[in-house]
Amino acid sequence: MQATQQDPQTATDSPDPTPTSENGKRSVLPRVIMVLGAMVIALVWFTRDQEANESLQPLLHVAKVPSFSLTRQDDRTITPDDLAGSVWVADFIFTRCAGPCPQLSLRMRSLQKGIAEFGGAVKLVSFSVDPIYDQPPVLRAYAKRYGADPDLWWFLTCDDKPMMYELVKSGFLQALSEAKGSAPIIHSTRFVLIDQKGYIRAWYDGLEPASKALIIRDVKRLLSETSG
Repeated sequence: MQATQQDPQTATDSPDPTPTSENGKRSVLPRVIMVLGAMVIALVWFTRDQEANESLQPLLHVAKVPSFSLTRQDDRTITPDDLAGSVWVADFIFTRCAGPCPQLSLRMRSLQKGIAEFGGAVKLVSFSVDPIYDQPPVLRAYAKRYGADPDLWWFLTCDDKPMMYELVKSGFLQALSEAKGSAPIIHSTRFVLIDQKGYIRAWYDGLEPASKALIIRDVKRLLSETSG
């Protein structure tokens, strides 16, 4: 059987929207651009949908903070009862820290400005992980250095270092190891969000500037839970 040959003129006159390169091969560049563009658009919408869905998800009840009795910078004894009914954010610092603590305290100072709008319904609580040295007079000076409002931002210490370490590690579920030789105290740089009933609901990177917006967002969510 003789093969049918295509009319060269017919092939030349047939419309073909696909550009060709100099060597006669069809260029795939326009198609690649179209596909990449579609992928970018899909990714943007997927991310927006994910963020919207996550914002609707309730914050987990991770664990309840155990009972404690600590001393505030003004020498007042503080227990969880003094924080009941308030949303609060905890962090872990010590005044002689040459590492991340100054930065953490600057972040807390910035957060203090952000929570002022809640009229005292939100507190900031810094726990000293060097409690024997960080007694109330030392904490008062440290609080003053960072512009802490005593109605919004508390600094807590005690005379029992093992108890404080147990509270931080087992109560707040944060890493902490005491100084050994030339090695300094190693401690968590997280901020911990606690609700009005004393439950840990979330953690944030205390050294990350973007955490402030996330904390304020979640504080509002916890306040809405109560009002709802």
